[in-house]
Amino acid sequence: MKFILILLSLLFCITAHTGFSQEKQNPDFLFTQHLTETGKNREALFLLNNTNELTNADTVNYLKGMNYYLLKKTDSAANYFHAVSVSSNFFTGARFFESINLSYSKKYTIALQSISSFSEDTILKYKPLLNIVNAGNYLLLRDYKDFDSVSKTFLFDDYKYSNEQQKLMELKQYSQKVKKKSPLVAGLLSTVVPGLGKFYAGKKGAGLAAFAANGALAAMAFESYYRTDNFKSPQFITFSALFTFFYVGNIFGSVFSVKQQIRSVNGRINNEVLASIHVPIVRFFK
Repeated sequence: MKFILILLSLLFCITAHTGFSQEKQNPDFLFTQHLTETGKNREALFLLNNTNELTNADTVNYLKGMNYYLLKKTDSAANYFHAVSVSSNFFTGARFFESINLSYSKKYTIALQSISSFSEDTILKYKPLLNIVNAGNYLLLRDYKDFDSVSKTFLFDDYKYSNEQQKLMELKQYSQKVKKKSPLVAGLLSTVVPGLGKFYAGKKGAGLAAFAANGALAAMAFESYYRTDNFKSPQFITFSALFTFFYVGNIFGSVFSVKQQIRSVNGRINNEVLASIHVPIVRFFK
């Protein structure tokens, strides 16, 4: 909720920007602004798509981008932010918002490209923010070499960025630890000792259950053979088949457990990285 209020305050502050000076007395603009600020983003987009009163294309594109952004339609938002011309007073903000929407769409390389064409003066003015956004996207790409190159510029001395800079450094270290776990190793461990691969994946309860189930079935198969001295006895065939099924399942289950853990942890890491580059953008342009 707090984050939404920050976004709405951003939209409110837009009216003071010179890019809106010719439009802000226009009834359609004022009504569109009202719809946007009150969360009626679809209605705002309908008006923007059907009015001929708003003549400044950059104003329209920026407002469309912002409404799609608030609707979490990241591809559409990025397209409209990209359409804001370089001559517009909103060009810099539009490029940063284009970048974060592309990042949410998992288009990390394009997100990096979207903020690579600023003038030298703009780069100098927004350098800490640019470095956070670039570092975040490199981390989303798991490009640790380029991340390290950019993160060397982190000074951790500006309250507007220091928390996010520190968070990105922590997330980089954590993501490298997660990457070290191998599904192949998990499968091999469970081949040697049923359930050991799940221990490796961090699922101790499932590992114990797999070990107990496989051990019990192996013992019953052995006992069936010991009593009948016949590999073709129904009891031995039944318990051997069950053991084989659980044993193979234990191997594939261990492989799947590590893959699932990597996906889950990487998903959480990515969400935190996105927040770490998203919040400074909103904070800077509010």
